[in-house]
Amino acid sequence: MMIAAQGDKQMSKVYTRYGKCYTFNADPQSSLPSRAGGMGSGLEIMLDIQQEEYLPIWRETNETSFEAGIRVQIHSQEEPPYIHQLGFGVSPGFQTFVSCQEQRLTYLPQPWGNCRAESGLGEPELQGYSAYSVSACRLRCEKEAVLQRCHCRMVHMPDSLGGGSGGPCFCPTPCNLTRYGKEISMVRIPNRGSARYLARKYNRNETYIRENFLVLDVFFEALTSEATEQRAAYGLLKRAWRRPKTPLRTSTGGISTLGLQELKEQSPCPSRGRAEGGGASSLLPNHHHPHGPPGGLFEDFAC
Repeated sequence: MMIAAQGDKQMSKVYTRYGKCYTFNADPQSSLPSRAGGMGSGLEIMLDIQQEEYLPIWRETNETSFEAGIRVQIHSQEEPPYIHQLGFGVSPGFQTFVSCQEQRLTYLPQPWGNCRAESGLGEPELQGYSAYSVSACRLRCEKEAVLQRCHCRMVHMPDSLGGGSGGPCFCPTPCNLTRYGKEISMVRIPNRGSARYLARKYNRNETYIRENFLVLDVFFEALTSEATEQRAAYGLLKRAWRRPKTPLRTSTGGISTLGLQELKEQSPCPSRGRAEGGGASSLLPNHHHPHGPPGGLFEDFAC
């Protein structure tokens, strides 16, 4: 599990659309394991958001931020943070508890589905990233669009300077991915006693503590993971070539179609010839058996 958040200077630096953020447990070669589930067995940090350091708002744009707090995204180590769209907010004055459940998803590739399978060639799926993910694909598409229009890139975009495709961006879901389901709850902090303690400890007044301090507690609900896998109910349609005199056999979606003469020969139904009541059958009246009465061919096996 990896957490990208604005805050702790001891975490690994990562650049996003919000600027410089920090990532916890980012290196897949030295992952920090959780040895137990439940509260107190994961990551717990206290942050000072320092509202007095926020830039003033001179005018409103699409990038104008009015909130106070941090934004957090929980994601796998194989994908980069896409925190401006996939992150959730954590407010000062609260301790926020995030209970996580690992979910492993497996989708079917073509022709059953539209997921993107691994290339298997030992090469990076996307230039600038070690593995393919929807977040990496979106960042790559954004970078190509900026390159075409401005001939530059933003700091959080991949540094490979390949030319853009110029077409619409399509980022299919990978056939294997990991997601983290979340349940979020919170309580007010600090209480009266801890407000006085924190004010003395950090040489701040109690109002500052309430407006700027927050606690984030992230943990696994249990040391188990949920696996959801898609499987094909039917295989691909196969066409068999036979000799001309052999009745045709095909199979589509579990429904078999055989030559009519073979159906007649193999039918366990008794031959009726005519419908009950002595009249000719109304079933396909224009189809006649060459050696029998009208309507007899289909009635032979329509018991």
